[in-house]
Amino acid sequence: MYGTWRRRGAVFLCILALIAGISAPTASAVTIAVPDSWAKEEVAAAVRLGLVPEDMQNNYGADITRAEFCRLAVICLKEAARVNGWELTPDPAVSFSDTADADVLTAAGLGIVSGDGKGRFLPQKGITRKEAAVMLYQTLKAMGAPISGAGAVFADQSAIASWAAEPVSAIVGWGVMNGTGGGNFSPLGSYSRQQAYVTIYRLLSSVYMRMDTYAVTLQPGEQFQLSCAYATGAENASWTSGNPAVVAVSGSNSAATLTAVGTGTASVVCRSGDFQLSCTVTVAPAATTTGYDVNGNARMHYSSDMAWDLCRQLEKEIGIPIFYLPEFNDNVPGAVVTHATYNSVSLNSDYFQKVYRELLEMKEAFDLYPEGFLREVVAKKGNRTTEIVLFPADMVLFDGVVSGFGGGFHGEHVYDESGARIDRVYYTGDGSPYSYSHEMGHMVVSSAMIANGWTASCNQWVSYTANSGPEGFVSSYAMVSRPEDFAETWAYLWHKRDEVEAKLAAGKSEALREKIRYLTQVLTRQYATATTENLPWSYLLG
Repeated sequence: MYGTWRRRGAVFLCILALIAGISAPTASAVTIAVPDSWAKEEVAAAVRLGLVPEDMQNNYGADITRAEFCRLAVICLKEAARVNGWELTPDPAVSFSDTADADVLTAAGLGIVSGDGKGRFLPQKGITRKEAAVMLYQTLKAMGAPISGAGAVFADQSAIASWAAEPVSAIVGWGVMNGTGGGNFSPLGSYSRQQAYVTIYRLLSSVYMRMDTYAVTLQPGEQFQLSCAYATGAENASWTSGNPAVVAVSGSNSAATLTAVGTGTASVVCRSGDFQLSCTVTVAPAATTTGYDVNGNARMHYSSDMAWDLCRQLEKEIGIPIFYLPEFNDNVPGAVVTHATYNSVSLNSDYFQKVYRELLEMKEAFDLYPEGFLREVVAKKGNRTTEIVLFPADMVLFDGVVSGFGGGFHGEHVYDESGARIDRVYYTGDGSPYSYSHEMGHMVVSSAMIANGWTASCNQWVSYTANSGPEGFVSSYAMVSRPEDFAETWAYLWHKRDEVEAKLAAGKSEALREKIRYLTQVLTRQYATATTENLPWSYLLG
């Protein structure tokens, strides 16, 4: 078992951001006497704080070794422990056959690093960028930071090993690491000493400071409110712009107003004592180009649209076009969100950031489904068109009223029976992964039931519920109607399976178990991509 931190003093102030910060070049094996220009300031700060041992203040371009990284991580942890009153308690049972280095054993005892599975640590081996992300992630966890994996998605995401995917996403989300340009992370790239010094400094800074976001794209003349919180107070905190001709900054301590002045990229830095965090600001005109969705249809691409790449990636994965601009046919019967709906928002960076966050939640939900499942659902519908229309949370729809629904409207599945043959899932609510699965559940279950004989399927489903009482439903909302029961059951099986299991364990929910069994049978019969092996609730069937 890994060692832990015992907290005795101040409570740790955590941070979770959504977007990466300043891009740095990939590591080089070239020996350099001083840090590169991009790293110079943060390396100097790391040295001032004592995070870089004197004998490591050289060869800044050389690849850092596993043992050297452990040394940095332990120094960082000890400093955080000193300031916050924590006690460092690594697991004393950890050992390796090829090193007795105290820092290595401490880092391993806290779960920051591990061996090769053969009792060796390989202390002189270099590390890759994905390995660095994992080590930094584990260092934050050793501090007790409740970090999540919701961060950036890269063009070379498929090259990031599954064991490193969440750490990479999270550590980029914390603003500690960044991409390497071109939308890539370069997970197999080497990691230099200067990169390690910079990221360890950012990591320690994140213990004392948190920023709303680490990257933002603005249009000329647009303003953006950026805030920073501090674990140790905000005394003498200041904000500066690396290029006032691109972005001007006004404000101090906990908040600043960013004003886009001219086109280009600039770094906005917030400093509090020995610590600082940076936000990269890109200013570009609201130019548009033409891109294409998963079906090859032309789509409008704003230069400030940070959600574009993630949307196109998600479309490719699920086989369903996603609209978050007024580009869809809003004249089809049953349209909930129309082009007029978008008149209530400005299609600026703030809007696209909201879209990006929604897409991350949507992806979290759909990533749970069997690979290729949603694509098969769409394919089996033949010439019926399936679409997703996304209108993010926090947006006002007709003064809070949407198509006859009041506040709190999250979404709707519209199965078209008019002849237009366009089926849509609308998402307009809180954007939780559960909500996305609920609405998609309407699409999936209704399609499967129709293919299986709608009337007979519904009647059979109801027969399981007869005289069952509340125990026959996953939730009270499921009791509203058969469609809501279908959708709720689907969403609960993906996102709240522990609650379903608890109901079944109570011994009064055999009707619910039979509905789950029947749903499983329908899905596995209709879709080749759905099997009892990859439907994670199969164990509930007994």
